[in-house]
Amino acid sequence: MATVVSFVLGDLLIGLIVSLSAIIAFLLFQLFQFYLWTRNPLMHPRMVSGLFQVSASRLFLSSHNARKRSRRIIHAAKGLKRRLKELPEAWIVTTIDGQIVDANDAAKDVLDLPIKAVGINLVEHWQDPRVEAIIRSPMTGEVLEVSSPKDHRSQLEVRQHVLDINNRIILVRDVTPLNRLLTTRQDFLANISHELRSPLTVIVGYLEALQDSATNQDTEEIVTRLFSPVQRMRDLVEDLLTLTRLESSPRPSIYDLNDVNVAKIIDTISSEIKELKDFNHVLEMSIDPATRALGIPEEIYSAINNLITNAVRYTPARGRITIRWLKHGDACLFEVADTGPGIAAEHLQHLTERFYRVDSPRIAKSGGTGLGLAIVKHILLRHESALEINSVLGEGSTFGFALRRSQSAI
Repeated sequence: MATVVSFVLGDLLIGLIVSLSAIIAFLLFQLFQFYLWTRNPLMHPRMVSGLFQVSASRLFLSSHNARKRSRRIIHAAKGLKRRLKELPEAWIVTTIDGQIVDANDAAKDVLDLPIKAVGINLVEHWQDPRVEAIIRSPMTGEVLEVSSPKDHRSQLEVRQHVLDINNRIILVRDVTPLNRLLTTRQDFLANISHELRSPLTVIVGYLEALQDSATNQDTEEIVTRLFSPVQRMRDLVEDLLTLTRLESSPRPSIYDLNDVNVAKIIDTISSEIKELKDFNHVLEMSIDPATRALGIPEEIYSAINNLITNAVRYTPARGRITIRWLKHGDACLFEVADTGPGIAAEHLQHLTERFYRVDSPRIAKSGGTGLGLAIVKHILLRHESALEINSVLGEGSTFGFALRRSQSAI
């Protein structure tokens, strides 16, 4: 009996081993099929069967979708690059050392670059230290105007943008026609203003003489009515001449700047303002007489005079005007604050534009030329400064600017 049991168990064990061997062989065959497919996964996994077919199908589908996405991205990138190359605006991609990585045809034309521009050093080709400085600068958005390497009579606007720590994109625009147009406009305004200046001065002189010698009230009233618009026209001509001169003059270098006693300028202007017959305001001053600025005295006088005059002009009678001049770190700060009607926020960014006026009854009657703040803006640009304006409608306004501080002291 024991012999029979042993015989049966032996047969079962042999059958089990044979079955397991067959299963393992089949699995190994499927695994080998899967291995062969992985060597060329672009083929459809029809040859893979069994347990690995589902995995292979999923991998194939995922790979197929990824390839489709890649093809779409590559196609879009090629289209974008082609369109960028065709842009009429000139652009060049360079390394931080000026080595050209890419450039479109417009850039090759305007900068006189060869057809195969990649690898050329733009700094060496241009030979302008300002171009080298803007390429190496870590600050994005810097702009300068330089002569063209192709024709030194042409002026190019160069705008730099940082792509990453090692690469820059340089946008180049020929501004020669625009500069010619601006020069023509400035010359026209200057010529017209000069032509009007002399006859207006003569007319004002005659009106003043008539006003002094008027023998009856009717004549005096007529002369007075004529005097105001003629005087306003003369002021407009003078402001146009001043603005044209500021726009056409090169910016002063550090060697052109002088020590300016701003406290004395403020004192002179405030004394003149107090003598005006319409002056009926409270004038408060916080002045540091020891703080002096670096600048062009006549231009700083003009800027401060315009701002203080505006404050008086637009502030109602018995309103308060506060003038401040003080040291502010390495700079010095001028401010004039008033308790006038204030200016709505949407107007603030336009105030320094030529002839821009806020639609207000009081401002309409002010009698200004509409050029005062434009003059201030250009004066401050020449002093590497900017006009700061803060205003609250119904409460008042504050106008201010900073200047480089002189080391001289009283």
